[in-house]
Amino acid sequence: MKRIIAVAVLLSAMTASWSQQTVTLWQCYDSAAAVTPLSGERELYRQMTMLRDQNIASSWLPSLDLGASFTYQSDVVDMTESLSGIPLPPGSLPSIPHEQYRGTFDISQVIWDGGVTRNARAVEQVVSELNMQQNEADIYRLREQVNNYFFPLLLTESQLEVTDLLISDLEARIREASSGIDNGVVPAVTLDVLRAEMIRAEQTASELRQRRDALVSALEQITGMSGLKGFDLLLPEPVITGDETPDNPELRLFDVRKRQLEVSKSLLKSQRMPKAFGFAQAGYGNPPGNDFFSENPDFYYSLGAGIKWNIFDWNKNSNERKSLALQQQLLDLKKSAAEESLQRMLTVRMAEITALQDAASRDDQLIEIRKKITGVAASQLANGTITASQYLTELNSEKQAIIGAAARKISIARAEMEYIYITGYNE
Repeated sequence: MKRIIAVAVLLSAMTASWSQQTVTLWQCYDSAAAVTPLSGERELYRQMTMLRDQNIASSWLPSLDLGASFTYQSDVVDMTESLSGIPLPPGSLPSIPHEQYRGTFDISQVIWDGGVTRNARAVEQVVSELNMQQNEADIYRLREQVNNYFFPLLLTESQLEVTDLLISDLEARIREASSGIDNGVVPAVTLDVLRAEMIRAEQTASELRQRRDALVSALEQITGMSGLKGFDLLLPEPVITGDETPDNPELRLFDVRKRQLEVSKSLLKSQRMPKAFGFAQAGYGNPPGNDFFSENPDFYYSLGAGIKWNIFDWNKNSNERKSLALQQQLLDLKKSAAEESLQRMLTVRMAEITALQDAASRDDQLIEIRKKITGVAASQLANGTITASQYLTELNSEKQAIIGAAARKISIARAEMEYIYITGYNE
């Protein structure tokens, strides 16, 4: 039910954005986390924890057992022979029956278990937290898959937009060339060169559309969204300082595992404590209870209490606790190694971001210059002073400058989001 409510709230938030025909990367993250089958694990873990906790807590409830037995004893005490030297009337001494039977109802109750139940429940709670944290880490890794579809889709859309503009420009040049040929200003081969370039541009546009459709389909599948083909994907603009430290779900797993080992040590320690218990038995049998001289079956009962303490276990419990302590040290070492590795990744990613930003700072200037050169070349082509191939060289240079600038912006955004992914930041 909670999952349904979460999805409904998420879809409501998306509806407001979809009314503007835009989708953000964070919305894709949230939607992917909501619809993945992995999200169903949390409720199953909750139910498993509840059942196991109930089982552990039941150790404090009375234990009820119903039993019955029948035995035949070949030899029993014969009081007549034992007291043969004493003159007694015949039949005055009771005889112990050879057949003995009884039905019993036994109750036992833990009085004190040394804290075993309390610590066992604490261990179970940490195990539940560990499962939840592992599930969070598994869902968090879906962001990498979303990135693999979202950013290539942005790049493909950008390339398709530039290619469509190229086709429009070529259509205009073809019309001018046709007019120039009719007037004898432009050679006829110019039209063929432009038409050949048009065919190539249309082929590129077709390939890009197919790639876009495939990426849209993949993004829809992982996010559960539909109709993304008609939506604009907004380029994320995260704010990072370069001073962030990694704290993602994978690292937090180390802390939970360490706590699990700590409470396990407490459980082992409590298992070495003495245990106190009480018991009661009510039954019906022949003989009744320990009254072996009773000649008739009857009801009986017994009450008692006891204590049990394993005072020496050959250091087994102590060694197990020492082993857990060593495992904690191993976890500390592994966590430190993981943090250092992630910090190096952040350093490399930050350097990549800085390099891309430096290169992107002059993209606008380069595009402006290329557009001027292409404009002059277009005028020269119309006047017949340069060939179509020369014009296309300048036009393609302008196209590559625009595509390169767009690719750098997308690469910067992706590198920044990958940087954020390493840190574990959530919007």
